[in-house]
Amino acid sequence: MTSKRENFIELIEEVFRKIDINTFIADSESGKAGLEYWEEFKTGKPSKGGITESGAKILQYMVENEDKYNNIFKAKDIGEGLFMSSRSVSGSMRKLVTDGYCIKAGNDPVCYSLTEQGKNFSVDN
Repeated sequence: MTSKRENFIELIEEVFRKIDINTFIADSESGKAGLEYWEEFKTGKPSKGGITESGAKILQYMVENEDKYNNIFKAKDIGEGLFMSSRSVSGSMRKLVTDGYCIKAGNDPVCYSLTEQGKNFSVDN
């Protein structure tokens, strides 16, 4: 039995086969970026450059304050440090966890820690 995700991917692939996708996107930067994202979506693996602006700010903050917080961060603390809502931080943290930059380190309250990949993050990446 195929999943809804697999059915969706097959539907889009069928549309791509019916049109000449390369001609369709031509030299469009947004088209190329969209096609890159499509490939990431199909494999479930984000590209290295897939980190969001908020995610980059959060990671940079965590790297710079790792010792201060003993590598145990609450969304509230990060939000206060970056003048962001803790809800925004929590949303970004889910992606950072999925992408392997952080792990959930506790549940009551929810805390996060940097992984080695997160510790090696720099804005220049």
